[in-house]
Parts: sequence; C-alpha cells; structure tokens
Amino acid sequence: MSVEENLRVIEAAQKALNDRDLDRFENLHLNSVLQRDPQNPQGIKGPKAIRASLQPFLTAFPDIRFATETQFGAGDWVTQLGHVRGTNTGPLEMPGGPTIPATNKAVRLPVAMVAKLEGGKFAEINLYFDQAGLMAQLGLLPPPPQPEP
Repeated sequence: MSVEENLRVIEAAQKALNDRDLDRFENLHLNSVLQRDPQNPQGIKGPKAIRASLQPFLTAFPDIRFATETQFGAGDWVTQLGHVRGTNTGPLEMPGGPTIPATNKAVRLPVAMVAKLEGGKFAEINLYFDQAGLMAQLGLLPPPPQPEP
C-alpha cells in the first residue's frame, strides 16, 4: 500500500478511538500485531490485548480525545505526532499497582507513534509518551523543574 493509504489507516484508527468504536479499532490490526509502549516495553501481542491495554485510560478519562499534529511515512512505516486530552473523572488502574481515584484534573499528553502496516493493517506499533508527565499533571508527582531563563 502507498504511504497515503497507510496514513489513512492511522487516521481511521484514531477516529475509531475517538468514536469509541473499539471493534473497528481492533479490525485495523493484524492478529499478530505487536505493540510496545512505556507500560509494556516488552510488547503486547494481538488486537484484543491492545484493546485491553486501552481500557484503563478510557475508564479514567472517558472524554479522552486523540489529535494529530503531524504525520508522515516511508514505505510500510508511518509516524504520527500528536497529543491526547482528557479529564480524569474515573479511577485509573495502574499496571501492577494501586488504583488511583479520579483527580478531576484535565491533562494534555504529547504522544508519538511509529508503526509498520501490512496490507492496510497495523503489524507493529511503537508508542512513546511521558508517564511521569501524566502523573505530574494529575497532581500525583511533583512537576518537573523548569529551566531558568
């Protein structure tokens, strides 16, 4: 598929997430898809596992929206830079840790994705986002030091 067609696939995946159409989101992934992210650096495999990994965020941030700032590709590889926005009005389940009660704080989190597509479906996904920055925005960690002018 062309880069333009692959970029349309990632746009369709983002729209499916924003519309909460998780069945459509799953259908855009190969059964063998591998996703790596800060919470799963070793990777998780398969569309159902990826969907399950999203559920804590969708519960904690029911109004979460994914937005693209720029995207580009080369061959089967695409990169998308963007952000997510949402308000923490639900409990946030932490992998291997306690559930954090809702803080009712709004967050904006930059996100980067580098993905490989095969036949119009995700084959490999690498997500990058700042977990510590998210926790600081929720008031659960001190804010990072600001550079002096």
